[in-house]
Amino acid sequence: MGLWAYLWPMDLKAHQNSIAGRVRGADSWLAVAALAVAILHLVSLFLPAMQIEHLLFFKDTMSIWSTIAVLFKRGEWLIGPLLALFTIVFPLLKLGAIVHLFYSPVLGQGVLHHRLSRLEALGRWSMLDVMVAALLIVSITATKLADARFMPGMYLFSVAVVATLLLSRRLGVLVKKFDGG
Repeated sequence: MGLWAYLWPMDLKAHQNSIAGRVRGADSWLAVAALAVAILHLVSLFLPAMQIEHLLFFKDTMSIWSTIAVLFKRGEWLIGPLLALFTIVFPLLKLGAIVHLFYSPVLGQGVLHHRLSRLEALGRWSMLDVMVAALLIVSITATKLADARFMPGMYLFSVAVVATLLLSRRLGVLVKKFDGG
């Protein structure tokens, strides 16, 4: 069977009893779109996400990844892991789950509805990171001692979050259409 079959226990060919095997047109690209969004998400983690200027002379530019690394270095054992979980693990798990559900050969058994509800439970946390970043910018600029602004990494991260929500929503429509919803 091989290592790949163990790590990904399904055949990525479109099984006739899967959503991937039944869709036509743009919907047939859903898994490719999910992979593209995963790549976009990973790239956004390493690009500059925020620039903070203190006392008119000092500028710090941080990426999401470097922010998490700093939190771990400083011993923030509650905030660091939570931020890593919500910015790295959950979004990538959700995209993986979208691809998995798209190729799962279980149509007509009601299984996809149950799995989709789990995916939507994960999705409720999707915008939390963007909200935390916005609150951070507001709190930094409210002190008048520093100025902060978003950089391309935060914008790409936000695009990846919204794209993941849209892919999840489209998968939900397809599950209802093909799984007797």
